[in-house]
Amino acid sequence: MTDADPSERVSSGISGLDEMLRGGFFKGTANVVSGDSGTGKTIFGTQFIAEGAKNGEKVMCIITSEESKSIVKEMKTSFGWNLEEYVEQGLLTFVDITDPSLRLQKSVEIAPSELIKSFKKLIESKIEDIQPTRIFIDSVEALFLAIESNYKLRTLIDDVFSVFRKHNVTSVITVGAMFGLDEMVEYGADSVIKLGRIMAGNNLQRSIYVMKMRGSGTINEVRVLSISDSGMSVLAQSPYLE
Repeated sequence: MTDADPSERVSSGISGLDEMLRGGFFKGTANVVSGDSGTGKTIFGTQFIAEGAKNGEKVMCIITSEESKSIVKEMKTSFGWNLEEYVEQGLLTFVDITDPSLRLQKSVEIAPSELIKSFKKLIESKIEDIQPTRIFIDSVEALFLAIESNYKLRTLIDDVFSVFRKHNVTSVITVGAMFGLDEMVEYGADSVIKLGRIMAGNNLQRSIYVMKMRGSGTINEVRVLSISDSGMSVLAQSPYLE
């Protein structure tokens, strides 16, 4: 496989975010989206792969904590996105906990590091088989939480991320803010986007900012994240009241 143009950009599919990223994600990079529960991480990742499928790209969604039909139903009722249509067209492939390789995490017999190695092999074989341009993993806590050594955790995270870079696949990986795991995952990423909620007077505002992006300048501001009937968008305004 030929190397990607290091300057080639991939649209996030989220209105207003590509501007903050100065043109979108770099092709073939591992991009982490982190935040507390309920901040919109799953919507973000789904919108990212739906953008690719909409443009005729092959995309993949790996769900480590539930069955894919839950996300399919949620996205259809919330935003009218028909993900099943993309599956039928051969553009979207789901891998979820019903896959034998992911069900290993339910077994107490397997060592956590062995689980991650099998997960890496699963990703690599699926990428080689399907050849997607985009991948969304929701989320990595289930894989990495049981690793006690920070050194081993860093190495395993880098191993997984290197698969995406090697195959020039642009990935979005979500991680929850828990037990410092998010910091370890963020450290190995090519870019990190933080989602949150901010109290502005009596209003609760969703927020978004780009914490880092290797090889690129970004708009260094906290902005309002809007979630409407049509999906997620970034507004060119601060969530803090003036």
